Amino acid sequence: MRTRSIVVGLATLVASAAVAAEPGPFIGEWHWNGTASVGAPGEPKPRDVVLTITSADAAHVAWRLTMIDETGERHEQSFNGTGDGKPVAVSGNTAGSMAAFTVTPTALQSVYTYPDGSTDRSTCALSADQKTMTCHGVESDGKGHTAPYTDVYDRK
Repeated sequence: MRTRSIVVGLATLVASAAVAAEPGPFIGEWHWNGTASVGAPGEPKPRDVVLTITSADAAHVAWRLTMIDETGERHEQSFNGTGDGKPVAVSGNTAGSMAAFTVTPTALQSVYTYPDGSTDRSTCALSADQKTMTCHGVESDGKGHTAPYTDVYDRK
């Protein structure tokens, strides 16, 4: 199964902010918590992930992700789209991959689709104090094999 991009859960986090009419609790910087997160089997954990959210409402979701992978290599991705479920390309991700975010009053759902037929689906929710986001997801290789994961993010 293709290794999923850590951005899925982080991107899901971003679109959740579209729930609020004001700037929302998600605008700012978020740090992936590798200790509290549980990756899909065989997936290497990155050394560091930081997500900067610049816009998060129903009409516009925008973010930039910086990840240092397990080998120390730096990767950047960005998203500029809506929170209404329309697929949009993610800059810096696999060529031909698309992401769609759907915002509800209590959660955010994301769906990533890749040219090889694989997918990654995630649903995120905030803790009561809005300092932690937990995303539960499932990757699929498009051939009947799936792997669950949980990503946890802390406000930076």
